Amino acid sequence: MYRKFHRLRRINPINVHRFAAGYHKGDLRIRVPLTNQEVRQGETVKFVCDVVTSPGETDKVFIRWKFNEEIIKPSSSSKFNILEDGQTLMVQNAHKSEQGDYTCIASIRKMKDRSTARLIIKTTPSPPKNIELVTCMGHKADLVWEDGENGGDSIKGYLVQYNTSVNPNYWNHNYEEISKSAPEPRTIDLSPWGTYSFRVLARNSIGYSEPSLPTKSECRIPPGHPDGNPEKVGTKTDKKYKLVITWEPMPRLEHNGPGFRYHVSWRRKGSTYWNNTTVWDENADELELDVNDIYGLYEIKVKAVNDIGASYQPAFIILGHSGEAEPLLSPKDFRLDPMQPIQPHKAHFIWESVDTSQDKIRGRFRGYKLRYWKSSEGRHKWEEVDVIVETSDDMYLRDVRAAISGLPAYTALRAQVSVMNDHYTGPPSATIDFSTPEGVPGPVRHLHEHRIGSTYVVLKWLPPEEPNGVLMGYDIGYQPIKSFQVGNVIFLEPKISNPSILRAQIKGLEADHTYRFLVWARTQTGRGEPSFIDVETTNSRPGIPHPVVSAVDRTSFNITWRPEHFQHDVQYFLEYKREGEIDWEKTKPEFLKSWKVVQGLSSNTKYQVRLVAMNKFGETTYSKNFPVFTDATAYGDGALKSYDASIGKYESFNNHNNAKRHHLSVICAITTVLTAYITVFQR
Repeated sequence: MYRKFHRLRRINPINVHRFAAGYHKGDLRIRVPLTNQEVRQGETVKFVCDVVTSPGETDKVFIRWKFNEEIIKPSSSSKFNILEDGQTLMVQNAHKSEQGDYTCIASIRKMKDRSTARLIIKTTPSPPKNIELVTCMGHKADLVWEDGENGGDSIKGYLVQYNTSVNPNYWNHNYEEISKSAPEPRTIDLSPWGTYSFRVLARNSIGYSEPSLPTKSECRIPPGHPDGNPEKVGTKTDKKYKLVITWEPMPRLEHNGPGFRYHVSWRRKGSTYWNNTTVWDENADELELDVNDIYGLYEIKVKAVNDIGASYQPAFIILGHSGEAEPLLSPKDFRLDPMQPIQPHKAHFIWESVDTSQDKIRGRFRGYKLRYWKSSEGRHKWEEVDVIVETSDDMYLRDVRAAISGLPAYTALRAQVSVMNDHYTGPPSATIDFSTPEGVPGPVRHLHEHRIGSTYVVLKWLPPEEPNGVLMGYDIGYQPIKSFQVGNVIFLEPKISNPSILRAQIKGLEADHTYRFLVWARTQTGRGEPSFIDVETTNSRPGIPHPVVSAVDRTSFNITWRPEHFQHDVQYFLEYKREGEIDWEKTKPEFLKSWKVVQGLSSNTKYQVRLVAMNKFGETTYSKNFPVFTDATAYGDGALKSYDASIGKYESFNNHNNAKRHHLSVICAITTVLTAYITVFQR
């Protein structure tokens, strides 16, 4: 059997003093025995094996752990975790399967000590078993059952569930939990007119068990009168000249017999005669009736009835109204509030209160509805704001004041106000015209980097969607970002004073740094909220070039390279010298071309060559030095080889005459020039 031992790496200093007081070399013991533990399923458990031995012997102590007398292999299960010192065992997310005895065994040479503790995992109980229906009589059923395992904790009570033959897949809860101490058999009250099956759940301090198997026998309860009447009886008032009576449908278990229906009664408040009708749809939740009044007050009641008879419970009388209609009044003296100046996005209004009597409002008074729209667009695009007003005895003596926020700045607007009830709005007041002043603009749109360099960034953007006035220009600022910390804003001067300028170049930046760039639009009132973007500048030096020797002759050679497509303003030139010399000769820089022919060389000579990339700041990078051999005779073997600096070796061409090589070199050169021009054009 595989066994893994853990060396004890440290020991409590207190134990060292105890050994100094009389312990001998080779002594070993577990100072504090393991303790039994009880935990809930899913918790983490920790056992600590506190081992002491004589000074100088700690490195020779070995500890191993057992679970139910089986050696614990740390790699065999993620449940067990033996910490580095070997003295601590963790049982993570403890499950019922980890319940049992845990043993720590410490040894040194022939000496051993051990300690064992029991872990009890508390979980929910097992489902009760052997559920039996003992009696079924009247509206009651008597049940008995046996307990399953208690899950390590005592059972506190039981929950009985039942279904019916009408909906066997839905289980209803019994009204109250049954105590563990309740005498057997346990009695369950049932509704009339149903065929029932039962199941039981047990509960301990952890929670409920899974449901038991249902009873094999069923309980048939005879029909009876309904026990109650529908709840939440009321009216809806959204339809003119309609009395809409509403209620909450009663569930099947409350029908108590066949032929279930609703008996609805209504009469105008003050009348002595009841109108009655029957609604036979057991799932119905309203009755709509024609009436000849607006917002009339009615008394209504709804009673449950089946073929056995009506509910024994009396139906309560509820007050409700027939449908509302448009109010007849319009507010007077609607105007801007002279005490509150108009702001760019807010205006204050005032008007006289109205008479809120029901014959004028023709419904329940809720307040007023303010409408506004742009003069240039018309009222078909109006916006609405509800002004809710609580009624009071003196409200007729007070003017109504309200404000509208979120208005567009620097805009000509029109507004009006109307009275409203729950469902309708009355005729509008007189319309007033007003204009909001200039405000600060909204954020600019589509801010993005157009070009990035090592020391500069070019930004572009579009004007704000909501200028809120006459744009005067834009403010630009930036913040350095280092280690996720954003620095102070550095503003660019001068500010952009022409609103048609939608780009800016920020110079003087550090290479390979991150900046946050901010752009504000500006009106006469001030600048609005900024838009921002984070940009990282490029590395200051050009990328290392990788040249290729495409042809070598008696007194010349041709070099090609691939420009760095992501860097701008980079030019290339060659440096070369004879083998053994110190000074380098240099060609003219090339910006548009990516090839160079070096002429006027000595034949039969070895040269050292390198390609140099330089940006506009004079920063340079060099390719690797590589050799080039000119030929002793014209069209010699030297022209048959090329050198690739990226791989550092020569490779032979398969051409057989210099004319073909010459033509190939010219074609390559022309292609390279065209590619460079296309690249520049695209930029």
